[in-house]
Amino acid sequence: MASNVRGNDQRFAAENLLDGSRDTYWSTDDNITTPELTVDFGKPTTFNVISLREALPLGQRVEAFALDQWKDGKWEEFAKATSIGNRRLIRTQPVTTEKVRLRITKAAVCPAISEFALFSEPPAR
Repeated sequence: MASNVRGNDQRFAAENLLDGSRDTYWSTDDNITTPELTVDFGKPTTFNVISLREALPLGQRVEAFALDQWKDGKWEEFAKATSIGNRRLIRTQPVTTEKVRLRITKAAVCPAISEFALFSEPPAR
């Protein structure tokens, strides 16, 4: 669920983040530069890697973002970083949660995000 979708147009819907295509993306209205996106798994899910990509034909837009997990009935931040660009991988300690929230905390213009994926990698040996 996205806090804003550009023109309420399905071409820019949050679902585009999950379609595996680098050509589709979630974007917001021009004046919305700090949106939020929530993914609800419907059951506890464990991951330790988050992959984010921007729609680079539109330029690098995101300057900072944060990731939150739903824990004990409230949001708790577990990671934050600057810029996304072609791909940003965030490695964390294992997180188990039913919901994850992406918060764009600073962007030059409205974000255009083409991928939001979570993975579980085995621990390094």
